[in-house]
Amino acid sequence: MKNPWLMVELPGKPGKKLVEAWESLDADYRAAFYPHLIGETSAEFLSDWLARKGHAVSASTIRTYRRSIRQSGV
Repeated sequence: MKNPWLMVELPGKPGKKLVEAWESLDADYRAAFYPHLIGETSAEFLSDWLARKGHAVSASTIRTYRRSIRQSGV
């Protein structure tokens, strides 16, 4: 059976860089990252975490994504 985190897509309409970063993470990292991405962890912290994994996703991109989720009611 496949790990369910490998099949999870991000809700809403994430930007291209965020999708690319998400798709490159293995299941364990996705499982750790997801609650923080949709939660209250600072966008700056998450941007830094992704940068350490080799993905340049700005804090602004993360904030915009979170705002789009809230507005769409996802």
